This record gives sequence, C-alpha cells and structure tokens, in this order.
Amino acid sequence: MAPIFEYFVVCGIGPEIRTLDGNKGFHGTGIMYLPSLLDQYPPLNHSLYPPPPPQLPTCVLPAGVEFYPLGFDSSDALTFPRSYPIVLTEGDGSKIYVSCIAFRDPVSEDIAEAYHIPANSFADKCICLVSRSPSFRVLRNALEELFALCFSESGSSKPLWDIIAYLVSNVPLPTPGKDRVLFAIDNCLLSVEAPPKDGLAHADISFQPLVQCLDVDNLIILFTAVLLERRILLRSNKYSILTLVSEAICHLIYPFRWQHVYIPLLFFSGVDYIDAPTPYMMGLHSGVDTSNLAMDGVVVVDLEYNRITTSEEIPPIPEPELSSLRGEIMKLLYPNVIGIDHMKAGPYSVPEQYPKGHNKPWGEDHDLQLRLVFLKFFASLLSGYRNFIEISANHVFNTQAFLKKRSRSTNQPPEPMMVQFLDSHGFMDYLERGMSSDENNNNLLDKLQDAIGRGQNPISIFPSNTAEPEIITISDPDGKISGSGAKYTYDRFPSNIRTEEQEEKRKQILAAASGAFEYSGKHMPSSPSFLPKDPMERAAERDRMVLDIKVKLQTQLRAQFREVGPEEGLCKDVRDLVL
Repeated sequence: MAPIFEYFVVCGIGPEIRTLDGNKGFHGTGIMYLPSLLDQYPPLNHSLYPPPPPQLPTCVLPAGVEFYPLGFDSSDALTFPRSYPIVLTEGDGSKIYVSCIAFRDPVSEDIAEAYHIPANSFADKCICLVSRSPSFRVLRNALEELFALCFSESGSSKPLWDIIAYLVSNVPLPTPGKDRVLFAIDNCLLSVEAPPKDGLAHADISFQPLVQCLDVDNLIILFTAVLLERRILLRSNKYSILTLVSEAICHLIYPFRWQHVYIPLLFFSGVDYIDAPTPYMMGLHSGVDTSNLAMDGVVVVDLEYNRITTSEEIPPIPEPELSSLRGEIMKLLYPNVIGIDHMKAGPYSVPEQYPKGHNKPWGEDHDLQLRLVFLKFFASLLSGYRNFIEISANHVFNTQAFLKKRSRSTNQPPEPMMVQFLDSHGFMDYLERGMSSDENNNNLLDKLQDAIGRGQNPISIFPSNTAEPEIITISDPDGKISGSGAKYTYDRFPSNIRTEEQEEKRKQILAAASGAFEYSGKHMPSSPSFLPKDPMERAAERDRMVLDIKVKLQTQLRAQFREVGPEEGLCKDVRDLVL
C-alpha cells in the first residue's frame, strides 16, 4: 500500500542567507529573507517518488523569513505558532497537499556566528507533512502531535526524527470505503480513512468557513465566477481561510473541475502574477499591497468583510435555478428562520427539509447537504443535456440545440451565463471525461437526474455506509512503553543527522560567509576622516574602495574555490560571487 505521508520537511533559514530582494547576507531585523529547505525525510538520495517541489519553501512560508530578538511569548499572540494547510499544483494538474506549522525557533549558533547575527536571535521556521491525499485533518493532527511532542516537558520515548521516519515510512493510505488505518505518535492514537470512490470526491475539510465568510448572495456570485472561469483573487488575513475556501468552492462545482492556475496561498513576492491575463484562482494575504496593479477584470473576494468587487460584469445564474439555489442554501443555513411561519404539527405541517441535525453545530452532514444542493442545481440547469451529446470523433455537444430547447421551456432567450458556461473549458472537460467507462459508471450528475425523474430521494445516489471498515493497526515494534527508559526533550526543533558531505558543504558555505564579512569589516574605514571632505570626491573614493575590496575578496575566494574543487565545493550562490 502506498504511504499517506510522502515527506516530512523543515524549511527556514539555512547557511545561505539572502533577502527577498536578492541581497546576500544578514541585513538586520525587519527585513524578509528567502526560506530554504533545511531537512527532509525520506532523504534526498531515496528513489521512492519524486523530490519535493523546489518552490515548497517559498510556498509554506509565503511572507518569507524574519529574524526576531524573542521567541514564543504567551502574552503576545504575534509570537504564537500558526497551523495552516496549503495546496500545490503540479504541471500535470495533480495536487500536493501540505500541512504546515510555522513558529519562531532559535537561530543555529554556526549561522549566527558566520553572519554576525545577534546572540539568542530567533527566526521563522516551518515544519510540514506532504501528501498526495487530500486528508487535511489527519495531516494537521499528525503534524501538531509531532510539534507538541518536540516541545513537551515530559519528552518523547524515542529521538524525534526516529518517530518521524517511522511515521512517514509505515502509515499506509487507506483503501477508499474499505479501510480505517490506526496509528500512534508516541502515546497519541490517530486514524484515517477515505470515502468510497463511487461517491462525491474526497473532501476532508469543513465547508463552514466558506458560508461564514460570505453571505448567500456573495457565495453564489463567487460560484458563478468560478464556473465562468474568471480571474479570481481571494483575500484574507488567515492562511487557512484562503486554502479552505478555495478547496470548498472547487468541490461545489462538482462534477466540473477547475482547469486553470490554482494557487490558494500565493507567496507575497509573487503578487505580480495577479496581472496575468489567463484565468486563475489565487489567494493572497490581505496585508499584501496590490494598489500598483491594474486588476482589470479580476474578481476580488474579500473574505474578511464579505465583499466582492470586479470591473467586469458577472452574468447572473438564470431563473428559475437562481431562486431555487438561493432558497435551498438558505434552508440549510437558516432552517429556523426560513420555516418560522410553518405549522410544526397537524395535517398541514410542512415536512422538514433537512431533518438530520439542522439545529446542531455545523458538521459533516451539513457539508454533504451543501454539496448535494449544488449538485441538484446542476441537475436542473443541465436537464436533458445527454440528449445533445453528439457521439463523434470530437465528442461535440450541440450547444445551439440545447439552448433552443431551454428557451422553449423558460420562454426566455438564451441567457449569457448559460452561453458562457457551455463554452467553458470545465464543461468541455466534463464531456470528454464522460467518454471514459469509469466516469460514466460513477457520474453522480446523471444518477441524480435519473433519481429525480423517478421521484426517488436524491440522497439515494450516494453509496451506503452499512459495512464497517476493516481496521488496520500500525504499531511500532521498537516503541517504548511510556514512563520507561530515556526521554528526549528539545529546546528547539532538532536538525536531522547530516552526512559527512552535507556537513562539509555547510562548513564551506558558512566559512565563505564569515570570511566575506570579516574581510569587509577590516578593510572598510570606520571613520569618515579617511574620506575627502568634498561630497563628490567622497563618493568617488568610496566607490574605488568598495571595488578594491570586491577584487581582493574575489581573489581570496577563488583560491578557496580551487582548493575544494567545483564538483564538491561551494554552493552556486558563492560560485556566482567568486566567478
């Protein structure tokens, strides 16, 4: 069985320090620095699956890395660790799911010494669990347990990286609809399972953030903009909200798929991507300034203030589907308000629309009902669409004939929203996937249309969960009983054991950085009395001195570079400086 956890990764400040603007070295606090990949398991030399994407450090720490004089302070919320998910999209459209915890960790002593960083400084660090499965909850729970175990006063029964290695190597991906995998992190028991493949796509998230951030009308506007493949920018001051809302709205357009650029959490320095001319869905922290961007036609969704703005009109969903969709969502979100005038008993009472737990706090049943509401919307909007699929070499859909049939039933001319939707990449992709036998057998839209036509309960299209899943227990044979043997405690997140080659390379990078700093300090006059008094002459003399220092420094580093050899020597950034 394939593992559910593909990688454990640590990102932060490594031996090569550079600002987001590309300036090398440490330039003080209040400056943002590029994050690096510091540690990973499995290690780089394994061949189980492709390495983590190179953009991972930048994506998991989207603001960059900052240095601080203090670490965690229980009286200052700004110093608290942050836990959030991100989703990366590969070139083939497949997704990588990452759970992240960002926190302040002490700067390594060798890095602080080489770059003359003040003693006892802290910097942003991020630990991550990487998976190909959208199992957001278990990714977060497992990662938070590892983090808590690291900084627990009682310590762990094994070295932390041994626990990480066993977790990543041995916990399998459950068979959808059949297995439940149980595993432990030290003394904490966790479980994971996946729904059957013949149901709705696996969505291990809550849809509540979406319906809490946007009212019903704005939710429908966002939904329409996604269907029509507009350029969509979500804004929030919480990373988790951006990812969860992006994932939720993509699930609500099922059975259609978002076919374009998808970056639920855009790194801050990538803000210029927002002016891209092609459709996209991106999420950007609300603290990032976009005032210098054109933003023409971009649908900006402010999730903090329930506000949507755009310079281009979004055609509304046509009637009667719009009123029906709005009413169904209102019944789910506000059942007591919608039915307040209805009789609750007697022959004239109105049956409850959502009898299961509608007065309970939002839960998985609400998520399912919301997804069913939108699937029923598509069943109505595309009623009879299968009659207009022309089976040919190109598998063409007869759009004009379908629109004429719809116009006869609604007594309205073709609606702009319908015309644009039927011409979208998402609709054409759906038709092409329909040619697959697997897609045909598991097409819930077709099943729902048939169930409605037969007067059956729409919920009957989903597979029943009558059979109990098989329990698969993953136990660590080398695990120690709590309370026995040595305990491992840490004052910082520990580094994994480095190979001799890795350690030597690290020393070379830091030695070069330290030498550059010291050489610069020795040869740059500390008093302005060494410079001419005339401003023009002072500037010219300073430029000559800086050039002289660079020439001497390059000579010094070239000698070191020749000694260690290019194939095993300095990193690319130092080679650029030397050569």
